[in-house]
Amino acid sequence: MPAASDTSTLVAERRVPEASSVPAGATVFWARRHGFQWPWDPLFALHCTATVMLAGRFTLALALHVHADGSRAWAMVLGGEVLLLAVALALDAAVILRNVEAREARAPARNDAYEFCHGATVIDVVSSECGMCCMCAKIGTRHCKLCNKCVAGYDHHCRWLNTCVAAANYHLFMAFVVCALLYALLVLACCLRAAACAASDLPHFCHTLWSAI
Repeated sequence: MPAASDTSTLVAERRVPEASSVPAGATVFWARRHGFQWPWDPLFALHCTATVMLAGRFTLALALHVHADGSRAWAMVLGGEVLLLAVALALDAAVILRNVEAREARAPARNDAYEFCHGATVIDVVSSECGMCCMCAKIGTRHCKLCNKCVAGYDHHCRWLNTCVAAANYHLFMAFVVCALLYALLVLACCLRAAACAASDLPHFCHTLWSAI
């Protein structure tokens, strides 16, 4: 019968390294399937909160301005803003939900005695064998310690999206970045336009801003 110290060491070896996006006490059998899986990285929670609050407030303020102004041009801007926001949110969700795990790693086999070592790669550099997933990794495949799975065409683990960016979702990620950039430029243009309007009609601008808040 193993001693108590040996048992505690074995249990420790079966744990995933602690991180904010890894469940407390997670064993080697745990793996993140998608970005919405709990627990959330603090940056991902901030990303979701900021998206809902800032985008929602801006859309509301723009809608109130269109209602008060009645301009056809501003109505077109509002339509473009809503369309860009919808596309960006759809791409955001697609990146987060896409399964990026290597196909050869989707078997139930797991090395339950694997010991994570700080600074050491999970995939052997000589044999290309993953000590955790019990598979031979292809070129470009890496084992993400935050998701605890082998990812095909690994690029990086994005804490803002709480998932890995890899071959399976890279094109969606880039499309999301472009849409988010266009949306930010649209918001900036509207803010500059609002500042110009405020200089000429300060009381009306303050009334509209107060109504949005």
